[in-house]
Amino acid sequence: MGLLLEHIELLEGEKEMATIISTMRSLGKDVDEVRQYLEKSTGKGLDDISDMELAKIAATGANIGKQMAPGADKDPQLQKDFKDAQAAMKIPFVGPKMVAKRVRDKMPSGTYTAQSPDGRPIDIDVDISGSDLSAIKSASERAGKTFPQALDALQKGNFSSALGKVIDKTVAPSTAAPKKSQGNWNK
Repeated sequence: MGLLLEHIELLEGEKEMATIISTMRSLGKDVDEVRQYLEKSTGKGLDDISDMELAKIAATGANIGKQMAPGADKDPQLQKDFKDAQAAMKIPFVGPKMVAKRVRDKMPSGTYTAQSPDGRPIDIDVDISGSDLSAIKSASERAGKTFPQALDALQKGNFSSALGKVIDKTVAPSTAAPKKSQGNWNK
């Protein structure tokens, strides 16, 4: 019975997980730092990474995010920077470039060590550009069609709530009772 319930819960979050995987693939194509992370985490080229591998990376990232997001929610400087960046991104043509410069001022271009989902250190060459930020903004807005409450929370700078809403909608168990047409769950 446990396996069947697990399978049904996964099916209920299938659309949401497909959105997450699609967003990861899109960002991997549009943002070099994301591509590097995905490829170095799996040892495969972006086109060869399976949906299951991306789902595992997303799950690990969600767990890490759950630990880090509360601190981001309470950091007044990060909150101010995030709100300033959102406002600047709305300025046509120059907005993303201005925000990218601000990001580079705080996090200069160079090689940074990240942690792969299996705990290995991996080096990522980071050089944030306006087009990177535009791609991330577009991807979050597309994903926001599936996760509108999460996008709303993110835009307000509430990272914990945004992540929680994505996780809840993707993997949280359903409390609905099974329908008779679904058969005998005890088999």
